[in-house]
Amino acid sequence: MSKSVATVECMTNNPSQNNQAFTAEDLKPLIAEQMGFVKEALTELVAFQSVHSVPGLEEHNANAAQWVIDAYREVGIPVEGHDTTDGAVAVIGLREAAEGFPTILLYSHYDVQPAGDVSEWTNDPWTLTERDGRWYGRGTADCKGHVVLHLAVLRAMNKLIEQGHEELKKIGIRVVVEGSEERGGYGLEDLLESNPELFEADTFMIADSGNDSIGVPSICTALRGSSPVTVSVRTIQQPMHSGQFGGAAPDALLELIKLLSTLHDENGLVAVEGLKPTVHWDGVGPDEATFAENAGVLDGSNVIGTEQGFKPNDLTVMNPSITVTGLDSLSVDDAINAVPGYAAAVVSLRVPPGREPQECQQLLIDHIKSQKVNGIVEVENGSLAEAFSADTSGPALQELSQSLSDVYGQPTVEIGSGGSIPLTNKLLSKYPESELALYGIEEPSCRIHSADESVSPAEIEAIATAELLFLARSAAKSGN
Repeated sequence: MSKSVATVECMTNNPSQNNQAFTAEDLKPLIAEQMGFVKEALTELVAFQSVHSVPGLEEHNANAAQWVIDAYREVGIPVEGHDTTDGAVAVIGLREAAEGFPTILLYSHYDVQPAGDVSEWTNDPWTLTERDGRWYGRGTADCKGHVVLHLAVLRAMNKLIEQGHEELKKIGIRVVVEGSEERGGYGLEDLLESNPELFEADTFMIADSGNDSIGVPSICTALRGSSPVTVSVRTIQQPMHSGQFGGAAPDALLELIKLLSTLHDENGLVAVEGLKPTVHWDGVGPDEATFAENAGVLDGSNVIGTEQGFKPNDLTVMNPSITVTGLDSLSVDDAINAVPGYAAAVVSLRVPPGREPQECQQLLIDHIKSQKVNGIVEVENGSLAEAFSADTSGPALQELSQSLSDVYGQPTVEIGSGGSIPLTNKLLSKYPESELALYGIEEPSCRIHSADESVSPAEIEAIATAELLFLARSAAKSGN
């Protein structure tokens, strides 16, 4: 029998002992026992093609939501499905806290990004596959892995309660599992606005982030916001024969390409006035070589900004970035000998902490409209999302940081991310006295949003252990 298991049993025989005695080594065996369940549950959940708002996938989304409802009810959280204004189902429930004990909200989302070009995947994206010690499949990391992680923690907590640690039953557990985070999100924000009581908690545990690298415990303290636009160019009424009209008829795609090329300078840096990079990130982040490896930068391409004195996280966290994330025109496979009359692009603008999304969006629009284009240009505003900057000085965040450090055996670092989670600011605006933590299993090797998305089971196990340790220590402190 291992020393850690013996410690758990010793504590079980003395339930009146101070639960502050819980250590990472005490709890690691309990989470290790759950890893078989984690793999089985994640296999089931990944099989649902739960891409929000895609026609034909309604049954997949509904079945995924029901799976989540059944799974959380099974571990003792009385969740219900809530229809949201964007057509998704949010799964929300609360196990009430005893007097004097905090309520902890555990967040995740069951919707995922589309698989994209399935031919780029090594295996079927909707079938969990194990290779080289990692689990592959759409949503394994973002964010179905977190849905299952919370379940594993609650199952382990229930086992501790059965062993006599009644204080753990007194802590309040609120569960929020979103159904449209990747392709919508405003539905949950609308629900928060209309029914804030469904979200009330002392600490919001947002499991939709990750470590700076495998084995380095991290808490995310900065997120960029989002201010996208869709820009379109029309030049002629319809595509016209390129032999008869090419050379004189204005080409909509070429005009759009020329327009998009003005968004960056010759070094690849944002060139829009008011959005040019000027700020540097003083937190932890990858060096150029590590970033290139994480991003899969090919030989012959260079990481942007290094020759101009910028580190990768300067440009991915603290400054605006502009990326063309979608393009409408004639596809290569369907190419015809015709001059395009219409072309459009989605221009994703990420907004750093300290900048207003609407102001930045307007700067981008002003730039687009100021360019000389041989055609009719239209710009459609996308949904805005505010940037987020975390306060890690509160007791709950300090406790989580210590729990992560204890599990990993090294100090927890603070990191930034270029992603957006609009819910973070909305929650704190409703409950300003609460604390909010961003953490999770999405380290760079996961390749979230890309082909061959994967997760490290070891990261799930470690983060789950830290979450359980945090909950156990929070209960112990309240019970004293």
